[in-house]
Amino acid sequence: MKRDDATKIIRIEAEKRGLDVVVDTKAGKGSHAKITVGTRKTTIAVKVNPTMLKIILKQLNLKGDDR
Repeated sequence: MKRDDATKIIRIEAEKRGLDVVVDTKAGKGSHAKITVGTRKTTIAVKVNPTMLKIILKQLNLKGDDR
């Protein structure tokens, strides 16, 4: 899936918890971007597979139910 699709899922999960989401495409190297949810930060690539999305959600403390 593309980063935009993954970001939508992250935004939905963050909204459930009342957290703000900031995606900075200029901060990452190459095809990566920095994403901040609340006080947690991680890096996200242009292409994200389901396993990587699950890892990113865990890093941001937004563990998805069945993702």
